[in-house]
Amino acid sequence: MDETVRDNEKKMGVIEPIYSMWLREIIRFFHAKSRIFSMVLQPFLFLGLFALPLSGLFMGQQNLDMFGGLTFFAYLVPGMLAINLLFRGTRGGVSVLWDKDFGFLKEVMVAPVSRTTLIVGRSLGQLTTALIEGLITLGVALLFGIWFDFRIASATGFLGALVFMILTFVTFVSFGLIMGSLFEDTEGFMTFVQLITMPIFFLSGAITPINQLQGIPVLYQLQFVNPLTYGVDAIRSLITGVPSVIPLWTDFVVLLVWAIVLVLLGGYAFSKMEVD
Repeated sequence: MDETVRDNEKKMGVIEPIYSMWLREIIRFFHAKSRIFSMVLQPFLFLGLFALPLSGLFMGQQNLDMFGGLTFFAYLVPGMLAINLLFRGTRGGVSVLWDKDFGFLKEVMVAPVSRTTLIVGRSLGQLTTALIEGLITLGVALLFGIWFDFRIASATGFLGALVFMILTFVTFVSFGLIMGSLFEDTEGFMTFVQLITMPIFFLSGAITPINQLQGIPVLYQLQFVNPLTYGVDAIRSLITGVPSVIPLWTDFVVLLVWAIVLVLLGGYAFSKMEVD
């Protein structure tokens, strides 16, 4: 059976099924007008109703020192980018459950292609839409940043930040696909994912510096187990130009290891998933 699949896959090629799954995700994204509208509106609401009011509270030299020389607004924007990658990635697993319910997953999984190509194509499609959302968020932040002191430090730093954004998303979309492969109902999946993502979010340094928890046992240490911590630290440093709290090479290595491990586990879980 495996040899037959491999022979058929050679005839079809690897690129074609990956491209097909990627294209499906892109088409679904652009057909959902409400999703695009909310994607554009959300940064305005979050930055306008959360970041800007709090920026007024964190003023003065003491607060600038606390946020590494950045205003609270400038400190928060890279954290917001990473948070979007976390939530978009982990919730990407719900598309697996939807495809199960509508029968699409059963159809593609009996096709003469390996399941690895299916998960790669699906992940690349979700990565593309996540980067689009991130660029929209960054554009809105730069607009507000004219008055609230936020700018991109350099083109090189921006490109480096994109690398870390990709690694961060790959890590969490793989986690989401693992969960999507294990759960049978959407409600249970969403409840569990929300339970997991909230501590990941709060223990990442996205909103407050990680050294603020210094001296608090367990919570402080958990920040350094959290892969999002390394994504937030690198993205913030590269975009704003401030020194990273953790060496950038450490951020890269740790995040890369997390990404590789979860991709492998995600591929294994997807390959073992039973579809009725």
